[in-house]
Amino acid sequence: MDYKEAGLDKILNFNQLRKLFENYSITSGLDVALYDTDGREQLAVRNKKGICECAKDYFSCAQSVAESGRKASELGSAYIYETPCGLIMCVTPFVFEEQTIGYITTGPVVLWEKDEFFIEEFRKNCEKFSFDPKKNDFDISSIPQIDCKIMTSAAETLTVLVNYLASEEKKYIKQRLEISKLNVERIKIAKEMEIMKSQPRYNKYPIELEKELITYVQMGDKNQAKLIINRFLSEIFSYASGDLEIVKAKLYEFTAFLSRSAVEAGAPISSLTAVIKKNSKMLLENSDFSSLCRETVEILDGFLDAVYKVKSKKSAGKHLYNAIQYINSHYFEEINLETLAGKIFVSPYYLSHLFRAEMGVTFSDYLNKIRISRAKELLMEGRSVEDVAERTGFNDGNYFIKIFKKYVGLTPSKYRKMVLNSP
Repeated sequence: MDYKEAGLDKILNFNQLRKLFENYSITSGLDVALYDTDGREQLAVRNKKGICECAKDYFSCAQSVAESGRKASELGSAYIYETPCGLIMCVTPFVFEEQTIGYITTGPVVLWEKDEFFIEEFRKNCEKFSFDPKKNDFDISSIPQIDCKIMTSAAETLTVLVNYLASEEKKYIKQRLEISKLNVERIKIAKEMEIMKSQPRYNKYPIELEKELITYVQMGDKNQAKLIINRFLSEIFSYASGDLEIVKAKLYEFTAFLSRSAVEAGAPISSLTAVIKKNSKMLLENSDFSSLCRETVEILDGFLDAVYKVKSKKSAGKHLYNAIQYINSHYFEEINLETLAGKIFVSPYYLSHLFRAEMGVTFSDYLNKIRISRAKELLMEGRSVEDVAERTGFNDGNYFIKIFKKYVGLTPSKYRKMVLNSP
């Protein structure tokens, strides 16, 4: 997972982090701030009469924070750098799951005596950015003077505290990120619901997604199952037209079926007791959509953990699993039944039989649905019909329009227009 794209506010508890920053600032007398890897400020606690607060509308520090942060990340420790106004800051990388996802800065300070030479240089630097300390009621003597070793130690201590906070939140972080994804998917589905109400294929239960998800669970593939659950929950929400009672009923029905599939895959019933109880509880509680998503993800995790421990990979399931994986990874390429069968070392006839018997669809139907699903995402980004056709494996634009209209009920251009123009 790329945690940088998720956003620091989804990874860290900003309420707790602000308290930590405030205590650090009171204790050290220094400003402290959190930035993303592009140098955009996310959270800061500063002295209201300090230079960073007084001159924030004059100086643009994002570039120096980003550049210095990258150097700190390369070093794997605190890095001292000079700000545009000539003062000294210390930056340390914020690392989560071995990824640098942000930077923490502290300062600014001077590391030497604030003599007349320093004051003159500081004023000259400020003039470059049209900042006049006197007119802006800034007192140069208020800039802290601190030993370099002490400042570096303070910055590294702060980073340890923030990393500890992140590790304590770790078990909740992935859950929050998954729920955030689901909410994004729900917004997209809500748009589609408005567009598709008049279409003949509206309100169709996503049987193919259900079977695909079951296949991944039976194979113990956690990553792919998690990706599919986002699509599946959104399709369920669309199918139920937003009625949470229908959503709960379908999820209960599905997870009950999923438990049988887990047992068939070799998971002992005793290992599923807690998961089944959680499933029953979900049906009885008054839950909102976000809670339903969270509980469903937890239930799925339970089934996956149970199956992953035994992983009885039946040959038929393994072949179908490999075929589905290949299609999802290569849908934009030229794929036919014969070439796919060759990739997974089975006969085309047997592969065709697997799709019909296990998924309830033909190979070509499944491939088209994967391509159309991705096409809709690209159209929502505002891409041209020609570009989308090429990116989804439809080299012939006219054929793409024909297939898209068959599955969606609208031409790609009309679908894009309605999505982008909807409120």
